[in-house]
Amino acid sequence: MPVLFPDTTPDAERILITLLRQASPRRKIQMLGQMNQTARGLALAGLKQRHPGADPEELHRRLAELLFGPETAVHIHSPVKTSAEEPMLSEQIQATLPVVKTLENLEVPYLIGGSFAGAVHGVVRTTLDTDIIAELRAEHIHPLVTSLQPAYYIDENAVREAVRRRSSFNLIHQETMFKVDIFVSPGRPFDKAQFLRRVAITPAPDQEETIYAASPEDTILSKLEWYRQGGEVSERQWRDVLGILAVQADRLDFAYLRKWAANLGVADLLEKAIDQVNPNDD
Repeated sequence: MPVLFPDTTPDAERILITLLRQASPRRKIQMLGQMNQTARGLALAGLKQRHPGADPEELHRRLAELLFGPETAVHIHSPVKTSAEEPMLSEQIQATLPVVKTLENLEVPYLIGGSFAGAVHGVVRTTLDTDIIAELRAEHIHPLVTSLQPAYYIDENAVREAVRRRSSFNLIHQETMFKVDIFVSPGRPFDKAQFLRRVAITPAPDQEETIYAASPEDTILSKLEWYRQGGEVSERQWRDVLGILAVQADRLDFAYLRKWAANLGVADLLEKAIDQVNPNDD
């Protein structure tokens, strides 16, 4: 039975996994960007079909409402591009790089997690945002906000509350309407371990700078934790975990995985996922 792709034969799935193992992180990020751009293009095409009299500006406004809801969409001022102005970088990378650069300028440790990291280490799928974990403190709030405005919609009060509560806040890149979610690190031993093991990747062919993403092991552990906290109903989170296990295979540090899975209370889920990916292993 297929593990990752329900509509794919086992033989075809084995070939896909082999190809993904051979693909570089940069190539996977390119695939992710192309998929996201395609998904947004299809959303715009659907809006145009439903609103045939709408001009491009109205269609982009409706897309913002679709993505973020009417209340947030009023703050988004996305310019409408012609095909000749299509950017070389994917929209996700365009929206992510300035945030990362700002964090680095402020000397804030960070790592990219979520589906972005899942795509780098496992199976690529579309995602609506970039998740960044950062060790933000109160003194970072004002310079962060002033550095990112007006290119991003950012609410300083929301940032301040997230830092106080060690929760999260949203950024929306005005030009691309792509969302970046920043999670303030809770500072647990596991969170500190993640920062020590983050991996550097180069996101685009014409970019020399690197960005930091969670390691494959830490991405698995974080997704298992989210899966449990969410009531173990998210098929996407579970398939992300299976995808990383299948693609990374014996390159994973299983001793590290099992140590922190026990610490986070997800040891049973980890073993279940390993058994599902490798059902014939002893």
